[in-house]
Amino acid sequence: MKALLERKSVRSYTGTPVTIEQRNQLLKAAYASPVSMGQYDTVELTVVQNPELLAQIDDTAAKRFGREKMLYGAPMLIIASTQLKGDATDNAAYSNTATIIENLNLAAVDLDLGACHIWGAIVAVAGDDGLKRSLKISEGFTPVAGLVVGQTADGYTDRDIPEGRIKTEILD
Repeated sequence: MKALLERKSVRSYTGTPVTIEQRNQLLKAAYASPVSMGQYDTVELTVVQNPELLAQIDDTAAKRFGREKMLYGAPMLIIASTQLKGDATDNAAYSNTATIIENLNLAAVDLDLGACHIWGAIVAVAGDDGLKRSLKISEGFTPVAGLVVGQTADGYTDRDIPEGRIKTEILD
């Protein structure tokens, strides 16, 4: 509950690299994620820590959306890719990657790392076959979700979560 109540989108990073131990803990959280029907082979993660690749992703996103620094200077981007079929069954594929990203996000809070869900830059990556090859994203997989992670000067504190924020029907 602590990570859930403190989690927020962090958009400023110190530039200090994520340690190998932190990266391994993050990946353990990802691997603990549920995946529809246990089909773990339908999702893959790409962990980008190479500064040149991060810059290339930022540049590709800036060209696509006309906005600079869509990765906020974070030293790590984790991309979740999946196999899309182009039909209603894709909700499971999108849900699988969203669950993985949220597990990563909560683990980042637990590790006192900043994190932010990334969508725009992922759309830009998905539309650039050359960049997907540079990122070693497997043929037949589409990047659909991402999380930037890194050391931050922002602290975590409990947030006031209003009840009723999401319309809820309780059917007894």
